[in-house]
Amino acid sequence: MRRATLKALFSAALIAGLVSALGYQASGYVIGAIYGGAMRAHRLSAESHDQPVKEPIKPDAWAGDNMYLGRWQANSTAGRAVVNVLTVEPTRLRWGTPLNGICDSDYSVEILPWGRNGTFPDQLVPPSEPSDLVVGVARLTLFPKPCHTGDAVVQLAIPLDGSNRMAMNTYDRNGKLTGQYPDLTLMR
Repeated sequence: MRRATLKALFSAALIAGLVSALGYQASGYVIGAIYGGAMRAHRLSAESHDQPVKEPIKPDAWAGDNMYLGRWQANSTAGRAVVNVLTVEPTRLRWGTPLNGICDSDYSVEILPWGRNGTFPDQLVPPSEPSDLVVGVARLTLFPKPCHTGDAVVQLAIPLDGSNRMAMNTYDRNGKLTGQYPDLTLMR
């Protein structure tokens, strides 16, 4: 009889432990759902206070013969992990990976003054020697709002030497540099 009592007590303790563990796990899901819902509500209320959005602005010839348009492959390890392939279409911009997030957005265009001496704003590695290289620079502001990754502006810089290379910088809505990918090449 003593053996049966011990077995019953052990079984009851085991069942109580499992029920307690499942209850604890379920409470974590409930708390996560409440917290996640509160954060989503906060983001939605913050977005509802944004100013009305204007239509994206692009230069008249943007959709025509444009050196920025096309599919650009990132070549560095970081570039492949975050950007992978940058697709610049006349009305859409797309890059990213499923793991790090995909950004797919319309955009406005600001053509910046050409970079002289092979330099451009926020260049990762400026030239070490004087150069005659000119760099075409465009800043694309994502429309109607930043991507869920936090990127709001993309700067594209292309050396005008026929090399089919491009550098890409990303910025948040406050203008803080968030990513530098200096090694994209045009895909044929």
